[in-house]
Amino acid sequence: MSAMLHSNCKPRFKNSSTMPRAGVLAALALSAVLGGCASMNAAVDDAQKLYAESEQRKLKPAANLNDYSQALRRFGEMLQIYKQGDPTIYVQTRDIRDATNLSHPLAGAEIPGEITEMVRTAINRIGPNVVYVPFYPDYLVAQAQMGAQFGVTMPNYVITGALTEFDRALSGAGRANNLSLDFGKGRGKTNVGTDLKRTAILSSLGLDLNLVNFGTNQMMPQMQSANVIKVWNFSKETNASLGFYGDAFGFKLEGKYLQGRHSAIRTLVDLSVLELLGKATNTPYWRCIPDGKPDPVVVANVRNAFNSLEQPMKIAMIQVMLQKYGQPVQVNQQLDDATVQAIRNVYTTHFPQFGDRVDVLTWEGFEPLFFNVPMPWDAPPTAVAQAAPAPVSAAVAEPQAGVSPNAQPAVQ
Repeated sequence: MSAMLHSNCKPRFKNSSTMPRAGVLAALALSAVLGGCASMNAAVDDAQKLYAESEQRKLKPAANLNDYSQALRRFGEMLQIYKQGDPTIYVQTRDIRDATNLSHPLAGAEIPGEITEMVRTAINRIGPNVVYVPFYPDYLVAQAQMGAQFGVTMPNYVITGALTEFDRALSGAGRANNLSLDFGKGRGKTNVGTDLKRTAILSSLGLDLNLVNFGTNQMMPQMQSANVIKVWNFSKETNASLGFYGDAFGFKLEGKYLQGRHSAIRTLVDLSVLELLGKATNTPYWRCIPDGKPDPVVVANVRNAFNSLEQPMKIAMIQVMLQKYGQPVQVNQQLDDATVQAIRNVYTTHFPQFGDRVDVLTWEGFEPLFFNVPMPWDAPPTAVAQAAPAPVSAAVAEPQAGVSPNAQPAVQ
């Protein structure tokens, strides 16, 4: 823009008709540029805000755990207490597959065709007392051909089994509520309607596992688990409409909830492995589960083993269990003063319901001592009023010839 300066320093335009128009255009251009910059900054801000909100809503990876995964870890802690000093148990599995054929693509592939890896993961969660032994013969042969040298560990047990049940729509129920109102003196000028529907469908998944003695290649009697889990499928639908003189509009809300079948199978696997190895080790594995119930197979096995022992060996077992309660006793197969005092301490603190007499040489007296060894997750025992020590009823017999005074019986 050109201008002539006079002595009063006031600018004047050469062409008064065109120069103001140019100024207006320049101002508009400047406004557009500034507006564009403002719009671009706003767009960047909006994009950053949208990204931050999306990051907050993004689902993060989570550990695939359930209540029975925690129970397996507790079971490992239990084995360290009950099987202290015992050899490590080595376990192997055969392929655990779907026996219902519903994993086939033509059947919809609704469940996995093989869950062997889930079983391996469950075993590996237990801890150092139970070790999984992989079985990959092709891999071992290939490595050996390349000159690799390694040892081979033979398992004690082999787990076999299959997914044996998948009953879809085992049961179902639904409920529907409808409401329609007409206004306008019967002429149908205004109509209001609503429709509510709720349905629930129950399906069932079943898993069978058995334990095989690797040394004899025989199934171990009563060493099995056959568990079932229920899977729910919920759906709900809500419809509403409003009409005026035949013209209507409405909306529909629909929601569905389907319990994950793969997740349900993992829960089933964790529970079944816990039960199977709990039976194999004759330990009260049900204490690892909230509201768990005693397993009659384990109770019967321990009872029969205890009742089959001679009295010195029973005393030795009692002394071993007292040590697990933190009592300073020696395993000498004798009901000495230290053992009697330890029994009084344990039963007064943990089992006051036995009253003033405890016969620890009977199954009824020994059973609570065996199955209630304190675990790290247990609540501390409730304090009881100080009372006279409960007398211990037990006839002491001399150790039998040929029996080592330091022998520690093992319940198998």
